[in-house]
Amino acid sequence: MADWTEIATRLAEEFAERAAEVDRSGRFPVENVERMQEVGYLNIAVPEEFGGGGADLATVAACQGILAGGCASTALAANMHIFGLGSAAESWSAGDRGAEPLFRMVAERTIVGGSLTDAATGLNVRTSSTPAERVDGGYSISGRKSFCSLAPVLGFFWGTAADTATGELLLFGLPRDTPGLEFVDTWDTMAMRGTGSWDVRFDDVFVPDAAVQRGAAPGDALVWDVERERGFAWFAITVASIYLGVARAAARFAYHHVTSRTVTGASLPMARQPAQVFNAAEVELLLRPAEALVSDGLRRRAESGPLSPADLNTLKYAAVNAADDAVDRCVRMTGGHGIFRKLPLERYYRDVRAGQFHPPNNDVALETIGKSALDIDPLAEPRWPAD
Repeated sequence: MADWTEIATRLAEEFAERAAEVDRSGRFPVENVERMQEVGYLNIAVPEEFGGGGADLATVAACQGILAGGCASTALAANMHIFGLGSAAESWSAGDRGAEPLFRMVAERTIVGGSLTDAATGLNVRTSSTPAERVDGGYSISGRKSFCSLAPVLGFFWGTAADTATGELLLFGLPRDTPGLEFVDTWDTMAMRGTGSWDVRFDDVFVPDAAVQRGAAPGDALVWDVERERGFAWFAITVASIYLGVARAAARFAYHHVTSRTVTGASLPMARQPAQVFNAAEVELLLRPAEALVSDGLRRRAESGPLSPADLNTLKYAAVNAADDAVDRCVRMTGGHGIFRKLPLERYYRDVRAGQFHPPNNDVALETIGKSALDIDPLAEPRWPAD
């Protein structure tokens, strides 16, 4: 098996050289994707039977954290292709052969990705405001999705809609050149500026029945099973690792800054000042517990099986918020130098802000964790008492 950690390190070093320019321009780094294709990184989690790397979740998470330290946008964008393949690979290992067409498509260098987020109403994994009208042989879909990372290079798109007659959730997949399917560049953001997370517009797009997977209908109980956990675990843990990777890059920069600079009139580097010692300690006390939570989740999952929703919400929430707070302290350590765009710290500072918005966002995570602790059914209605 390839040494994926070494490959990720090499890619991170290369991508770091143009990360500032990608951020400044807000462009999608096509050349980074081409390099990842060239070395096989985009197939890191694909089963070896299909020419992939066969890497498990722990390996992928570690590599994604490394890659994020070089170019966070590239790591996050690539993740939207990788995490779904990793989840499918676990199902394959368990005997489910349903993903074989997907693996063969990816082996031919097709990049896959999609969006569950309706532009008008936001993310909802149980239903969709995108209408799917029943027609002969399939559905006709019109609407708009947001946050479709990798949009400039996607070859295959997957998304969700709702059957207008039954309300049933539909998951569907389409080639990029499907008539009526259009990718629209709307991505001009504060953070993660190079992910190419464009909108997707559907104008009377025909989706054949063969391309549709049926999901829950209104009123169906939400079942937490192995298959649902796989997708959530691969997403939550890799996202957590990416934002911790950005924060670790910020910490390395801040530590080097204060150990290599001496204030005029002082005999020792800035690092010897008590405030800098305490700031560095605070950074470590934020990042180490969050890193340990991710590691513990990976260990327990490997040894005992699927994690609970509360477990996954906890590690994702802890990671992205620790990353936020840690990078704040890194900026404090470097002082005014930290806000100059010629240095990477202000980019790290902006990029980690995006972590709280990935599902589950902070509010949803807190509700899930708290209800679990209080033994409250997360689907109980009403959600809050009226008196």
